Amino acid sequence: MTVNPIERLDIPLEQVARVAVLLEAKVRSWSPSDRLAWSLDQQLVTHPEAPVSEDADYPGWVEHVAALQAHNAKARKEARS
Repeated sequence: MTVNPIERLDIPLEQVARVAVLLEAKVRSWSPSDRLAWSLDQQLVTHPEAPVSEDADYPGWVEHVAALQAHNAKARKEARS
């Protein structure tokens, strides 16, 4: 049997504080989608080595979102005039 030292179980205080904030926000939310988002944030905080996607994983996505935002801004400006 392998015995692990107690230090391996220690969680850095900064990480505990971040998780506490996320849990409090999750509990206060009534929105299921917000609760899911807080849970996913908690997963990333507690597993910083987890792989995440980057803009390079989705070629053209940044430009697509920028075009949508520009179109939305233009539509809002036209609606005000």
